[in-house]
Amino acid sequence: MKRLLTTAVLFVCMVAPTAAIGLRQVIRDCGPDGKMYCKGVGYGAPMQACLSRNKEKLTPVCRAVIDRLDKGEKVTLFGG
Repeated sequence: MKRLLTTAVLFVCMVAPTAAIGLRQVIRDCGPDGKMYCKGVGYGAPMQACLSRNKEKLTPVCRAVIDRLDKGEKVTLFGG
C-alpha cells in the first residue's frame, strides 16, 4: 500500500502543472524582448506590465511566459 501511495504521489507531481515560473526562465525567454520594448522600465511588476502591453510584438516564447504570468503564476528563484 505504501508503495502504491508513493507511486501515485510521484505521478501527480510529474503531471501536475507548475504554479510558478523560475526567474532564470523569465530572464532567458523575455530578457531580449524586455531590452527591446521596455527600456528604462524597472524589474518585476513594471516589466511584466510593459511586456503585457507589448504582447503582440513579443517573441512566441516570451509571449507564452507573459501569458502564464498574466494568468497569475508567480516567479520564483527555483521554479520551472
